[in-house]
Order: sequence, then structure tokens, then C-alpha cells
Amino acid sequence: MEDRKKGYTFTDRRGRSGEPGQPQGRAASSGEAEGFSSSGQEDQPDVDFSTLIMSFASAAVISMGKMPDPATGQTGRNPSLAKQNIHIIEMLREKTRGNLTRDEETLVENILYELRMGFIE
Repeated sequence: MEDRKKGYTFTDRRGRSGEPGQPQGRAASSGEAEGFSSSGQEDQPDVDFSTLIMSFASAAVISMGKMPDPATGQTGRNPSLAKQNIHIIEMLREKTRGNLTRDEETLVENILYELRMGFIE
């Protein structure tokens, strides 16, 4: 049987303007969509399914108190929020069944395994 000790490192790179400790973004009244420059080109990489899953996983790990919240730098535990994020990933797995690449399916299964083990720890 495959050794399931392979882990993942989560780094939350989401920018949030207006939150304490975060650099202020462009003014909301500038008329530009967040993530796009005035020329219409993206400032951040494209979001794909894997990025979405990693985002929910990062939120779950932060809620489990396993890494500090990047917005505050504080580590806190919120088991309800962690459980909710795990359930969202489970729901996405079910709703996208048969429509994912093999790599995406493997990512979701491995992430769910790691999150569940971290949650019961």
C-alpha cells in the first residue's frame, strides 16, 4: 500500500486590501477590477480548479490552527470553519466527478486525506 505520509505546505498568497497588516490596494472607486491593471492584463496568475481547492485547504489549515492567519499573523482555532472548508472541498469533488483531470482528482483526494487527518489530530 502507498505510504500516505506525503504532506503539503500551504502558503496563503491572497491579498486583501483594507485588512490590518495588509498593504492597501487600489481604491475601489478607480473602476478597475481587482487583479487587473488599467491595461486589462492580470496582475495575479489565473485561478484554476487546483488553485480553488488549495485556497479552501489553506483556509481549513488556518482554521485548525496549524498555520497563522496571513491577515493577522495570529494562530487561532476555529474547528467549525475548518470543517466547513473540508466539506466544501468534498462537495466540489462530488459535483465535479468525471470532469476533472487525473491530476486534479489526485490532488483533491490527497488534500482531503491530509485535511481529515489534521482535523482529527
